[in-house]
Amino acid sequence: MDNFKAAFEITHVRNCPLYMQEECFLLTDKAVELPLGRSSCLILVRELTGLLFALLPHAAGNFAEQRNTVYTCGGCTGLIKFKLTDKPIPVNGGKSAGAFKENSDSVISGRIEAIIPAELLQVFHMHQKTGRLILEFESGSARVTFREGGLLAARFEDLDNQEAIYAMLSEKKGTFHFIPGLPDALMKTREIGDFMMILMEGLRRLDEDE
Repeated sequence: MDNFKAAFEITHVRNCPLYMQEECFLLTDKAVELPLGRSSCLILVRELTGLLFALLPHAAGNFAEQRNTVYTCGGCTGLIKFKLTDKPIPVNGGKSAGAFKENSDSVISGRIEAIIPAELLQVFHMHQKTGRLILEFESGSARVTFREGGLLAARFEDLDNQEAIYAMLSEKKGTFHFIPGLPDALMKTREIGDFMMILMEGLRRLDEDE
């Protein structure tokens, strides 16, 4: 897959605690690059997850048909609206925006009801996380191993790798926790495939089943 990039400018702000009008950010297939000095917002990352899937087919045409579309992020204390732009984007020193604390000793945890598996996997991919994501669904346990956002392995009950990812996307209840870091041996393991291709195939299968 060619590198995907889409730049946005904030056109409207209402009570948003993080961002200001006319600030810009960059969405790629690997990360969200935010305005210099700005923190990241998990709600915005979730919105951009769905937006990434919607814009991918239009990247070759430089998003010609989407240029006038206004996108919205809300659901917290405020709201922002943003549009595609050709402005240069000053970002946080070229580093990916982190939705989570970077303390390697920390364990990130939450409930699947708050963020569905497809969005959860996309967050760890976009922020280039390295470690193990452990999921406890009502139907069983799953494990996904990441290296800098890439997929090294996945297991869900009797399923491995891509098939395990496809199966866990339909789960709607459970808990997760992420343990940062991997042994040196795993850091040299080959990825099981392109993350976005695997995820998009899983979502296609999910749509067909539903």
